[in-house]
Amino acid sequence: MAEKPKLHYPNGRGRMETVRWVLAAAGVEFDEEFLETKEQLQKLQDGNHLLFQQVPMVEIDGMKLVQTRSILHYIADRHHLFGKDLKERTLIDMYVEGTLDLLELIIMHPFLKPDDQQKEVVNMAQKAIIRYFPVFEKVLREHGQRFLVGNQLSLADIILLQTILALEEKIPNILSSFPHLQEYTVKMSNIPTIKKFLEPGSKKKPPPDEIYAWAPGALNGGVYPTAHLRENPEPEVMVAKPKLYYFRGRGRMESIRWLLAAAGVELEEFLETREQYEKLQKGLEKPGDYIMAGKPKLHYFNARGRMESIRWLLAAAGVEFEEKFIETLEDFEKLKKDSGLIFQQVPMVEIDGMKLVQSRAILNYIATKYNLYGKDIKERALIDMYTEGMADLNEMILTLLLCPPNEIDAKIALIKEKVTTRYFPAFEKVLKSHGQDYLVGNKLSRADIYLVELFYYVEEIDPSLLANFPLLKALKTRISNLPTVKKFLQPGSQRKPPTDAKTLEEVKKIFNIK
Repeated sequence: MAEKPKLHYPNGRGRMETVRWVLAAAGVEFDEEFLETKEQLQKLQDGNHLLFQQVPMVEIDGMKLVQTRSILHYIADRHHLFGKDLKERTLIDMYVEGTLDLLELIIMHPFLKPDDQQKEVVNMAQKAIIRYFPVFEKVLREHGQRFLVGNQLSLADIILLQTILALEEKIPNILSSFPHLQEYTVKMSNIPTIKKFLEPGSKKKPPPDEIYAWAPGALNGGVYPTAHLRENPEPEVMVAKPKLYYFRGRGRMESIRWLLAAAGVELEEFLETREQYEKLQKGLEKPGDYIMAGKPKLHYFNARGRMESIRWLLAAAGVEFEEKFIETLEDFEKLKKDSGLIFQQVPMVEIDGMKLVQSRAILNYIATKYNLYGKDIKERALIDMYTEGMADLNEMILTLLLCPPNEIDAKIALIKEKVTTRYFPAFEKVLKSHGQDYLVGNKLSRADIYLVELFYYVEEIDPSLLANFPLLKALKTRISNLPTVKKFLQPGSQRKPPTDAKTLEEVKKIFNIK
């Protein structure tokens, strides 16, 4: 292959634009092969170039990488954009995952119906100014440095800048109440490699138009992306009324009040005395503050959800953990107040003096700490690629209970079809190609653990789905008989049963989900 990375995607932004940004910021020249017809995509699929039959795909360093996050992680690792140690990497992961939640709304905007697009702009603005931008404004204000983590450019900075500029295209004054982010945006935009990428004639793509919105549908045979098919979005768990902490005057809060009012969002206001202000100051905590020792403590509701893979990984690593279940809306409010959920979301795990949020960031930290993440960046890239594919399947299973009753049978049929034609064949092929006991490096990794976890979920839907994959059946038996995993699979462990309708209704009440 050519020395330069080669990017395979339609000629537009989508999920490849972040890859372009990171390569450009790292000063890496790259080539692009644009997909313009369904036949071009089919050719890549038939040539076994797409592990899960999906793009983006990047040819780099002799590998054909798919799954956006695995591509981003590999490039960031290779070009020193992922922190200097595990704790910095984990902060970067948390910030990146939060920003990607917001960026995903922007990516999906062109595919909405025209009547819904303006409503979504208001939704994006509200989330940016209430949930996401205050986090990064606080980080920059408190450490007084140029970059988000370790005072050096990282993946977190690049993706945040991309997201800010994309939002400013739709809402020019979105940063009006965030002076540190305003200054940060100017400084970041003037880094030589980024400045070059922002100039006319670069490989940066223009805002999507109706032609680009049509292109992915054409490649997929007329199937258009929709908001409910986003890559693993975190559940929405915002409180009913946003709380604004400011004095009763205009100042920097007034633009936020205007936007919330225009969106028809009710709000509550606080901060009328010096005592309230001092109490608020004392309550502020930085991500990574030391708060506990001993066993990891998991904060989530008493069910599977997005925490179950964390339970599996800790258990497989032989790590004992405690759980603090969220049982009421008041429990969740108290957790936000006392523990500093930086994006107002769970899962949250207290571990090694840190309060970690964002599922992927938590899993990446645990896997690295317990040597379940490969021996080098190429093995890590494979593990990332495999786990991201599994995450797509897990998301389909996880959201099955959210389907209206009349759609459940169709959703189950789709899961079974994807299992038997896309996901299980890919992993059967991986094991067959190298003839080893594990997916990567002939050593247990988080990819093996996650895949076996999924086997059990799939068999709950249909026990016969694994029957035609002998190497996967053998992997399931092998991993299930590891002492730590075997213990976790026994009755009485912290493994959770399938989520039923009653549990789902309790969770909806906790998070005020209609």
